[in-house]
Amino acid sequence: MDLKINKNYIWGYFITFFALWCIRELWLVQYLDLMNSVPRAILSAVIKVVIWIIPVLILVKVMEKAVPLSYLGLRYNFRKGLKWAGWVSLVFISYFIILNFTVLHNNIDFRIGFNELLNTVLLVGITEEIVFRGFLLKKLMNSFKFWIANAITSLLFVSIHFPIWFYKGLFEFPYILTTSLTAFILSVIFGYVYKKSGSLWSVIVIHSLYNLLVSLFY
Repeated sequence: MDLKINKNYIWGYFITFFALWCIRELWLVQYLDLMNSVPRAILSAVIKVVIWIIPVLILVKVMEKAVPLSYLGLRYNFRKGLKWAGWVSLVFISYFIILNFTVLHNNIDFRIGFNELLNTVLLVGITEEIVFRGFLLKKLMNSFKFWIANAITSLLFVSIHFPIWFYKGLFEFPYILTTSLTAFILSVIFGYVYKKSGSLWSVIVIHSLYNLLVSLFY
């Protein structure tokens, strides 16, 4: 019985996590939007750490009986992780430059606000990769082959974006289809890099860089 609970508790975790994040993105966000930019950015960061990171650290410690940094892939293969991050980042940078300069004719806008820099660029890579690659993908790989676990994780990754897309009025066709597909493909790539590098730092860097590129070009 204990083994079964230990194996399947992630579904209860994710449902609870998803519900809490919906509250933040669909209800609490309207009050955060009334605040000045800097306090809003800081409070938003604190809320995300509380909802995303702290529960995972507790679950790894209590349920997995493991050291969180080691379990999540934050302690080992640091150099290998940076090597993977470097190569994949180079691919993303090249893609954005070619697409935006030669096809879309977009210019780079270096004006990034404090909230966007903190919560969209720096914190997103850490929080989202800890939850989805470091924790959920690792747990699902105990029950499924890698590509199945990676696909399930990627579907969950897409779903966590639904509340904010809905709040911003973006939950409409064809936008929801293209953004969902993009998020799914990115998640699959992140999962593959995490598996090959054995380091969560690799996907943290890549994820943050991708968001930075989006902020600069769009």
